[in-house]
Amino acid sequence: MLRTIKNIPIRAVKATIYSLAGLKSAFTKEEAFKLETLAFAALFLIMLAVPWPFWKKAALLAIYLIIPLCELFNSAIEDICDLITRDFHENIKSAKDKGSAAVLTAIVINLLALCALIAI
Repeated sequence: MLRTIKNIPIRAVKATIYSLAGLKSAFTKEEAFKLETLAFAALFLIMLAVPWPFWKKAALLAIYLIIPLCELFNSAIEDICDLITRDFHENIKSAKDKGSAAVLTAIVINLLALCALIAI
């Protein structure tokens, strides 16, 4: 138990390094992730100028992060599928389509959240 507790800082550093490598890979190889990241930066700057209470700004920014999160999962699914085969297979297509559907669902959630925050 004590050994496990002592390893927590090392594991945290390693996990952070792996996570940053994943973000770098997604940003350099995935056009959609790059656009979503740039859109987040633009949204952040817009939120600085919008006269909303802090909670509304924080909520919109937090909810927006669902989109790149889903994009990361979608990219991981696509990477694994492409590793298995580049040939057409109905199950591979279905897996990739479901990952894409998750991204679309996140976008719809964001539009609904934006409408709700504007209406409040």
